[in-house]
Amino acid sequence: MRKNIFKFGLWGAFIFFISLSIGGAAKAENVASSASESLTEEAAIQRVMQNNYDRKSALVSIEIARQELMKAGLWPNPEAEFSLVTDRFYADQGEGSREFGLSQALPVSGRINFQKKVAKLGIERAEWQVKDFERLLIASVKKIFYEILILQEKEKVLSSLVELNEKLLEVVQSRLSHAEVSQIDLSLTNGELQVARQELFEAKALLYEKRATLNRLMGLHFNEPFVIQSGLTTVFSETLDLENLIGKALENRPDLKAKAIEEKMGEGALQLARKMRIPDITVGGFYQKEKSRFEVDGKLEMDDDKLIGFRVSLPLPLFDRKQADIAEANAEKKKASIEILDLKIQVEEEVAQAVIRDNASKEILDSYGNGVLESIEKSVQLIQDAYAQGQVSFLDVVQTQGKFKSIQIAYLGALQNHKESLIELEVAMGMDLKNEKEGKNQ
Repeated sequence: MRKNIFKFGLWGAFIFFISLSIGGAAKAENVASSASESLTEEAAIQRVMQNNYDRKSALVSIEIARQELMKAGLWPNPEAEFSLVTDRFYADQGEGSREFGLSQALPVSGRINFQKKVAKLGIERAEWQVKDFERLLIASVKKIFYEILILQEKEKVLSSLVELNEKLLEVVQSRLSHAEVSQIDLSLTNGELQVARQELFEAKALLYEKRATLNRLMGLHFNEPFVIQSGLTTVFSETLDLENLIGKALENRPDLKAKAIEEKMGEGALQLARKMRIPDITVGGFYQKEKSRFEVDGKLEMDDDKLIGFRVSLPLPLFDRKQADIAEANAEKKKASIEILDLKIQVEEEVAQAVIRDNASKEILDSYGNGVLESIEKSVQLIQDAYAQGQVSFLDVVQTQGKFKSIQIAYLGALQNHKESLIELEVAMGMDLKNEKEGKNQ
């Protein structure tokens, strides 16, 4: 029997070990596959909307507004009263009374309906404020996403520049061994190589920082691996109609909608303050039991009375007629109206600036469309070959490589300006340009 139990235990342990091995292999395979998956802009935004902690915190404001609606619809609590009067500590003749009462405040002004109306507007405002937060959050994600793409391309350019300088160093060393160049060329080449390596290191460090920021926005660990495929060659070529875009922005901006609801809330608060001038009436009833002792014909008699009564109380608004509350609500309403006008001007300005920046970036990108990048890249290879044959000076090589780097970096900067201008235009409009384009085609 013990032998069988021992065998069963060995088999169980073996099966458990195999299960752990298979599970670990599957997990490692999943991690590897997730690390090799390409992260698109849409996928990054989706992860942010699901996992971003700041967004989750913003969503709580809607729950708070809903609780305000529940609180606004509640009646005042009833009040219970009890009183006891006795002569036990004085004459101790059994005299005294007991009274039980119950009262309820009645909001006869209808203020509860107005409180609920304002609270419902508060929920709607909170929802638009969350949408406005999401608008800015998505813009941040897109900007960081394209910053990573730009830095990846910049890393490729600088890596290529490092390779060019390493090849140049080999050429200089070879020519120096044949006494064709001086030690100065070797020192300058080493200097150029170190500068290129330093710039490459700085680009890699900044790229790591931006990747960590994107991971944080997606609710992931700072060094969670992901791969972003290059997609910077696409240029938004649609003609931008400024007047139409401004109209769309004024129609769709969530912060503008939230501010408009604040104006409605100000009107509702003003009506509520006026209703509050009518105070609540408190009604109630009581039961009283009273014992008294008195003398009749020289004899002490006891009397036991039981009474039922009804009370009504009404505050008299002689001094406080909610003047301050009415004035404050009216001021808040005026303030919201002024802020709406100011925000509309700001929206128009943001749209106009984004369109101007996009047009400027397109003009710069068009200047690179005549094979400028390809020609400068070929020139670097040709100038190095010419230097190896002693046909040009070392200064010509350095200048050509410097132009290669500056033109490539400037082109990437123009691409980044173009992408950021489109993102800023989407932020200013409160909608995706893809949706705008699809709306035109329908």
